[in-house]
Amino acid sequence: MARNLNPDGTPVTLEGVTLSTPGLSGQVEVLAAGSPGLRVREGSADGFAEAVASAGFLEQLTVEISGHTELAPVAGSRSGGGPEITLSIPSPGHSFAQVLLYTAEDGSQSWHLPIEPPGTNVQNLTYSIPREIVPPPTGAASAYRGLVWAIGRKMLKVLAFPLLERGTAVVAERLASRWEAGHRPYLLRSFTPDDYTQADARGLDTQDWAHFAQGPALLFLHGTFSRSDLAFRDLPPAQFQELHNLYAGRVFAFDHPTLSVDPAANVRELLTRLPEGLALTVDVVAHSRGGLVGRELAAQPESQLVVRRLVMVGTPNAGTILADSGHWGGLVDRMTNLLQFVPGNPVTDVLDAVLTVLKHLALGAVQGLDGLTAMDPSGDYLKKLRLGTPERTVPVLHAVASDYDPPSGSPLSRVSRNGLTDLVFGRDGNDLVVPTLGTYQLDGVPGFPVPGPLILEKVAGVEHTAYFGHPAVGEHLLTWLR
Repeated sequence: MARNLNPDGTPVTLEGVTLSTPGLSGQVEVLAAGSPGLRVREGSADGFAEAVASAGFLEQLTVEISGHTELAPVAGSRSGGGPEITLSIPSPGHSFAQVLLYTAEDGSQSWHLPIEPPGTNVQNLTYSIPREIVPPPTGAASAYRGLVWAIGRKMLKVLAFPLLERGTAVVAERLASRWEAGHRPYLLRSFTPDDYTQADARGLDTQDWAHFAQGPALLFLHGTFSRSDLAFRDLPPAQFQELHNLYAGRVFAFDHPTLSVDPAANVRELLTRLPEGLALTVDVVAHSRGGLVGRELAAQPESQLVVRRLVMVGTPNAGTILADSGHWGGLVDRMTNLLQFVPGNPVTDVLDAVLTVLKHLALGAVQGLDGLTAMDPSGDYLKKLRLGTPERTVPVLHAVASDYDPPSGSPLSRVSRNGLTDLVFGRDGNDLVVPTLGTYQLDGVPGFPVPGPLILEKVAGVEHTAYFGHPAVGEHLLTWLR
């Protein structure tokens, strides 16, 4: 049953939920999990529900605000908004942690944690949500289907996850490593025109390695949250076939965890999996954090694997501020929003990884995410990687970067307008995750600045997860690798 909001800020209590909406009129309704018609009202995509369930989250309730109008701007507010909407939600109890997913009118999403510190034993948890109204998308942008698509209303979904798993207390610092052990195991895998978009590829055998040793091979390295089949699936089949032919079928990929361990640990594991006595020369195509793995691999002294060429696509060579622990919430929001706009992408597994980082945040666990902190611009890892390795010849370096602006009318325009991007990166160009210049410019590092990078300008509208769908990227790969 819906109730009217009080624009003077007087709290409204409904079904155990209390909210205050100063300056905002309209109606509010509280919907229990599984309520008839809830999925239709939300427009929830199957991928979102599957990812939430896979990550162990339980839906508690959804607060819907509709028919709302801003009556007057509040002094000192941004963009005509005012004091945040404040919600008080029943606590799920000491055996659970709680989070809130806010979907604005344009379909863009952000995750929110309770104001109370993790572990606080209270009956109700408090959330603060942006009040301003965002116009719904128009034109072609409205055809997109997101994880949750709620046009013209605010949807606030409350979720909880258990602090016990199979009778064992959750150790917050080990959440990522435990998840990756089951979902992102190490695998040197086949990568052919028939299976490069498939998750269930076979591991490499003795015959494969003997074939790869006959000439330069091509190695693909994926980025954070991803797998090889997810990171490179947008490469057009014809271009991938041409790459495969160029190397006479000597093409493979390396699946590896990206959250709990740093790129140096990834490389150590890769090298232990090579057959003894094998001498291998590779060219590397890497996306995002995978470029750091490629650089680490190229810097290994006296290794049986030699990197001849390294193509870094959207690689945070200078780091990304989103990898700083103080900005992990922005990274989680960014990835959640980006996953909405990858048509046909199996988002469930990637979002599952993103939700694992959200759990760390909800429990206040900064430790255990060494793979993320490796990309912190002020962290120790990149400082060490910047030193280079004089013992090894620097491979030929190539780079692809993007200076992203959302297409006109796109729901992602709110990502920029609401400060999730530009407020973090300032005036620096970026692809929503990685600064543009930081992909190909470094001081004092052999091989940098990378000569002749491919820079996708704003008009291209290419964000961090969409590089390989742009024709110029595949064309440059073929040119550079010939």
